[in-house]
Amino acid sequence: MFFMETRKKNTPHLKSGTVPVIVTLLLSVWTGGYAGANDAPRPILMRHAAMATNVEILMLCPPDGEPEAFRQAARDAFAAIDALEARVSRFRADSFVTLANRNAAERTVAVPGDMMALLRESRRISDRTGGAFDITVGPIITLWGLYEGRDALPSPEEIAEAAALVGMEHVVLDDAENTVFFTRQGVHMDFGGVAKGLALDRAAAVLRDHGVESARLNIGTSTILALGAPPGKTGWTVDIRSPYNNDEGAFIASVEIRDEALSTSSRSERYIKIEGRKYGHIVDPRTGRPADGVLSASAIVPSGLESDALSTAFFVMGYDETRRYCETYSDARAILMVEENGAPEVFLINMNQDNGQEKE
Repeated sequence: MFFMETRKKNTPHLKSGTVPVIVTLLLSVWTGGYAGANDAPRPILMRHAAMATNVEILMLCPPDGEPEAFRQAARDAFAAIDALEARVSRFRADSFVTLANRNAAERTVAVPGDMMALLRESRRISDRTGGAFDITVGPIITLWGLYEGRDALPSPEEIAEAAALVGMEHVVLDDAENTVFFTRQGVHMDFGGVAKGLALDRAAAVLRDHGVESARLNIGTSTILALGAPPGKTGWTVDIRSPYNNDEGAFIASVEIRDEALSTSSRSERYIKIEGRKYGHIVDPRTGRPADGVLSASAIVPSGLESDALSTAFFVMGYDETRRYCETYSDARAILMVEENGAPEVFLINMNQDNGQEKE
């Protein structure tokens, strides 16, 4: 029997042909070998609205398991996501990030322990990527109107002024006192590049505490975390859709993940149009301009937070920098679609797959 529960009504609609198609394909694989058998795992799918999108948790309940216990595990996982959103959402007046952005340039601001860990991890990833990922990128996003839109291109002077406010060197962390301080007025943090991945990490931790051994979690259509593997499988199969084609079956790669997370950043996700030209929503913190050249970047690493951050960083970094990163950090894998000689090409990095290629 297949169980499904929707936690909240009126949830945002997921794009056609993305994660729900993957769910359908996986379910057909699991149940096909167990039709009518007593040892069949029971898939339990639950959905919840959070972070302006849908969260899905698909668990495999063993034959001797109690479905209601699995459903309660998912509810507790959703509660953990809601608690995180309350802390990191810049749209909430009482969230930690809002309070820090409002006050940290004037005085030190107390930081809850879990948020201090998030800040340290954000700094670590920023350092590793040479600033291609940076939680202080907000002034550039605001300048380009990537949330609100704008009619004219920003001037070079405006770009330089916004870029001067970006950089983790402006964020001073006191680990002994658990405080944060900004060295300049106008600096502000935005955890939009890591929040969804961290949400899946926290949800997965709750599921593990409840004894769930095999599950697939996704938030929106771009970040997936795999817990364990389906019976008889070595991992969970994820198909990465082409940014050029939303038709069913239009995939650029198919990968298998186990106790890992996969996030994808794509030029097609969101964009603004200024003076007749489209500009993607992913900006390069180092230049103050929207990133260009990469069409889609996927990062596969052990944690959701890191996959979320690195998919953005890889999109900004391009092939050569991403390859060097994955050579340095062997637990990272990447799939890039880039423009080569005017045509899209897919390259796999640190992966033993038949589809795609390693670039010379």
